[in-house]
Amino acid sequence: MRAGAPSEVLAGAPLWSCRVSSWLGGQLLAATVPVASGRATGKTTDDAQHKLNFVVPRWAAPTDGEDVYDWRPGTDTRHPLARYGQELDVTIIVGSVVTAAVWETRVGRYVIADWEDDDEGNIVVTAEGVLCRPRDSGIGSPISPTGTLRQEARRIAPDGMGMSFDPELVDRACPPSMSWSDGRLDALQEIADAWPALLRTDEWGQIRFKAPLPTVPTPVLTFRDGEGGTLILAPRADSRRGAYNEVIASTSNTNIPDIVGVARIESGPMSVNGPYGVVSRKWSSPLISTQAAALASAQTMLSNSARPAQAVPARIAPDPRIELDDAVEIQRGSDAAVWGWVTAYDLPLTALDGDMRIDVGVPS
Repeated sequence: MRAGAPSEVLAGAPLWSCRVSSWLGGQLLAATVPVASGRATGKTTDDAQHKLNFVVPRWAAPTDGEDVYDWRPGTDTRHPLARYGQELDVTIIVGSVVTAAVWETRVGRYVIADWEDDDEGNIVVTAEGVLCRPRDSGIGSPISPTGTLRQEARRIAPDGMGMSFDPELVDRACPPSMSWSDGRLDALQEIADAWPALLRTDEWGQIRFKAPLPTVPTPVLTFRDGEGGTLILAPRADSRRGAYNEVIASTSNTNIPDIVGVARIESGPMSVNGPYGVVSRKWSSPLISTQAAALASAQTMLSNSARPAQAVPARIAPDPRIELDDAVEIQRGSDAAVWGWVTAYDLPLTALDGDMRIDVGVPS
């Protein structure tokens, strides 16, 4: 959960705006991009996880008092909205109409993917979360590990990308007999799966390795309807696609005996012993070297697969504090409260962009 305006302010009619700045390397290209409308989205199952889409008037002044600027990049490789490595910092600004207090919440950092002149006087920009950098970067010739999981993650990441590790993650050595040969994001994800950990990014554009989520969520935010609440709508949704109830994790290291860890859902509607049937996923990695590691990876994958499948796709008053994996509570009327983790969000950038949408994955 990010810092930001309290729920009682968001439940009213707060002032809402965004500040988007453009950077190339360490150089500031534009302190303020005049965003007319747009949305920042996040989804745990996407490769880059975060996306940004917004519209800018082609001719507009960055701020009051400045000269009108042409926001169509054209062939200018150093234009603030060009796609030659330019990154966008996004901050949501919320103001109270009662107390005049102002809260700023930094949402994230995005790499510009493309832009389009819609011939109606607007420039439409699309950007992706910083995980697009390791996704698009190949390793080249195979390289063998020389250190621990933490050291290898730092070595594999593209130059210049920061990285942090949850202190709960216990580091261990990588077997030197294996090699990295796929894309950098694939290798980072394999490290996360084998640890086990969650591969994420933070609002500063750093790669994060987070500890697996607990079995039971402890809500940090509550969304309810009625007076003073921020919940607008919370229908239920469910899907069998990708909803495994058995994960089999094993080692692919041929220099050690076979190691297999199996995690199953053995109670409830998705039980392997019930009418749901058995829906298996098999995964192997040379990073698995012990029975305990295989079982931990299987259990984490099983939990991760179940969350997005059974979801509450809620509509709420915009709240920039929400991050992926936040534990939240949804209270709708007299219905029993629902607890779960945020698996996706869709955050408006301006006051004219409507409500916020979140998907809350609930335990099976």
